[in-house]
Amino acid sequence: MAERTAARLYRVLLLAFPSDFRRDCGDEMTRLFVDRLDDTAGRPARAGLWVRAVLDVVVQAGAEWTHGVTRLSREGMAMGGWVQDIRLALRGLRKRPGFTAAAAGTLALGLGVVVALFSVVDAVLLRPLPYPDSEELVVFWKVGTEDGERGRSVDHPDLDAWSEGVPGLQVLGYASSQPTLLLGGAAEVVTVARVTGAPLGTFGVAPFLGRDLSRADDVPAGPRVAVLSHAFWSTRLGAAPDVVGTSLTLGGEPWEIVGVAPEGFAFPGRPDLWMPRLHPAEGCHHGCNIMVAAGRLPEGMDVAAVEERLRAVDARLAEAFPEQHEDVVTELQSMHEHDVADVRSALWVLMGAVALVLLIACANVANLMIVRGAGRSGEMAVRATLGASRGRLVRQLLAEALVLAGMAGALGTVLAFWGIDALVGMAPEGLPRMDEVALDPRALGFAALLVLLVTVVFGLLPARRASRVAPASFLHGGTRVEGGRRSGWSRSLLLSGEVALSLVLLLGAGLMLRTLTEIRAVELGYQVEDIERFRLSTPESRYDTEETLRFFSELEDRLAALPSVEAAGHAFGVPFAPGSMTIGIELRSRPDAEPAPVGLRPASRGYLETLRIPLVRGRWFTEDDVHEAEAVAVVNESAARVLFPDGSPLGERVSVSASWGFDKEPDWTIVGVVGDTRVSDATRPDIPTIYLPNAQFGVNIAYFTVRRAPGALSVLPAARQLLADMDPELAITREESLVDAVARETASTRFYMTLLGVFSVLAVVLAAVGLYGVVAYSVSRRVREIGIRRALGARAEDVVGLVVRQGVAPALLGVAVGLVASWFGARTMGALLYGVEPGDPLTLAGVTALLLLVVLVASLVPARRAAAIHPGSALREE
Repeated sequence: MAERTAARLYRVLLLAFPSDFRRDCGDEMTRLFVDRLDDTAGRPARAGLWVRAVLDVVVQAGAEWTHGVTRLSREGMAMGGWVQDIRLALRGLRKRPGFTAAAAGTLALGLGVVVALFSVVDAVLLRPLPYPDSEELVVFWKVGTEDGERGRSVDHPDLDAWSEGVPGLQVLGYASSQPTLLLGGAAEVVTVARVTGAPLGTFGVAPFLGRDLSRADDVPAGPRVAVLSHAFWSTRLGAAPDVVGTSLTLGGEPWEIVGVAPEGFAFPGRPDLWMPRLHPAEGCHHGCNIMVAAGRLPEGMDVAAVEERLRAVDARLAEAFPEQHEDVVTELQSMHEHDVADVRSALWVLMGAVALVLLIACANVANLMIVRGAGRSGEMAVRATLGASRGRLVRQLLAEALVLAGMAGALGTVLAFWGIDALVGMAPEGLPRMDEVALDPRALGFAALLVLLVTVVFGLLPARRASRVAPASFLHGGTRVEGGRRSGWSRSLLLSGEVALSLVLLLGAGLMLRTLTEIRAVELGYQVEDIERFRLSTPESRYDTEETLRFFSELEDRLAALPSVEAAGHAFGVPFAPGSMTIGIELRSRPDAEPAPVGLRPASRGYLETLRIPLVRGRWFTEDDVHEAEAVAVVNESAARVLFPDGSPLGERVSVSASWGFDKEPDWTIVGVVGDTRVSDATRPDIPTIYLPNAQFGVNIAYFTVRRAPGALSVLPAARQLLADMDPELAITREESLVDAVARETASTRFYMTLLGVFSVLAVVLAAVGLYGVVAYSVSRRVREIGIRRALGARAEDVVGLVVRQGVAPALLGVAVGLVASWFGARTMGALLYGVEPGDPLTLAGVTALLLLVVLVASLVPARRAAAIHPGSALREE
């Protein structure tokens, strides 16, 4: 079986030869290779034989197409021939350190960025999740059958129905919370995943210590047990081996530690602990979508088979609870696909960008090789005169290319190591699995493959050009053998390719810059500067709803009284922060209408003034809007347009399908309309939203927001001191300025723009260097011609124009090709853009003008040198 596979693969290599050659020699060559492979022991030696076979086929196929070689010699298959050629290559490159440094350095730069970004793509996109049978892990979606709207939020009865309806399906519901931990007398906030099942068992991993949670723990009034993350156990509890059976005080209540997760397990979102949800027997059931769900497929079943079973479950739920489950079906998605869905396109765009940089580097080195080969025509002619075949010459030159690529690969690997650190440090928060990025054996293998491919890409064409010599021309023409017109065309075409690829990269960077500019210009609907905030929650074990509201109100008043604070407020569902609610709202004036989905934001009386959200009409909440008073509400302009298109919403009464600390109020009277705000995505308009006074709703989790005086120092230290004075057992978290929060929203766009910008600069610099090298070499070969032109009366500006045209002509061809390629390439970035079209003419014109300016400058430098040539000295030199 192995022999047949090897023979098939080798025959694929032979497709590089003409058909008549394969017919005459293919069977013999395949037999010879398979025999040698059988006689080779050890995986490294066999891999080396494959590498040599690829190189030999490349050399001999190139010679066969142009020279008619009829047989691959046993010498070509032997190791000794290549060793000798590599020794000669090393000797020759050592004699030309400038050429060697330029070629190897250029290639190392291209290889380094490609290997670094491949390490990211490999870790994020290509590798499976680090769990046993990870292809069985899925996430659950609720999808509307009429509008196709998709959402991850599910209710607790969904989980039970799915588990019962599909035997063997493991379902894990989860939600995040941040209770206060008392440890060593100090209060701190920890991140907890509240789960409905066995988090470790679902992912197929075993506890490091103790046991996992189970569905039996998630029952109303169930045991208060917790599993610690390995990181939390190691850093906060000193890796105590007897931790199982001890307790932690979380939210004012003791929780028994029953296990420690294995090192590296961090689903979902790197929590410090996992605790059962302890779902109450009454209250939040069908339609109370406060969790998301993941799971593992039953053994032997795929996604389609499980979804077919879930359709029957959906039908039963829709029949029994039509208001919550009608026109909704459950769909599954691979967990790996879900994790990378938002970054897949961007990472492939970046990978394509660095591939273009590498191609430009290869084209640059190919030009250097062609130039150097033209200067070695005499040497090649002598070797040919002494009996060297063209295939032998190609192999020698290809060995030199292999040595250069190997040197570049070694240096590029070092650059990739540094590049990976830079990429990980720059990566935005939303980029998954960045902690797994490393220069591992897979990346090193990819680097080795690139070295081989680069050898072929930039080595074969120059080798074929340099080996195409006529001994007679050398013998009759003395020591000078020019590169010829074909060599000039080759250099010009390579240069055109560099310019075209550079234009594609420049356009990508320009579009991302325009996108970032457009996002920053979006009117968010509130003040961003001088705003700071923090998150606070009160434990239900020590604070009932009334006590929480009194505490929140007092803290808000104390914050507002600080000398450097102009206003303070609190709310749930604030801009660019976790935590939001979407509910159904019924209009009392239209009782037959379907409940409309709206965003719900409980807020305090000071919230509007703090963020300076405009009040359009009516009023905002006051200190009189307490629980005992009439329930009031405020809607944003989007809700006013959607819910009340024919009149004013003021005075309208609505019912909302949610409650928190207080029982659900029967009606809320709309008393005001405020401006729209963008709170979750700067690129999307605000959804219809209703604000309720928290004094009448009763959330115990809120973001406190303060607006400090312009130029004042941060008020967060004072806020921490205020809280410590009021309740030292509480702690605040997520302290930040709103400027930082908004910047986090654009972090991914800045990341992609920065990388594309860096790659574009590299591409333009390489293209400019390549253009300069080609024009300078041309000038050096035309010294006599320029001297004659000057002697016959040509002015300096005439010479400058002649040389510049020689450089600009292939560049213009490259620009034309690049414009066409950019039009198609930019469309692959459509999902990354905002406020700008892929074919934006302004951006296209700007990057084209920039590139042409670089081309002109790169051509002018050698042109001015050419104009300074003295006719007499040029003719005497000839």
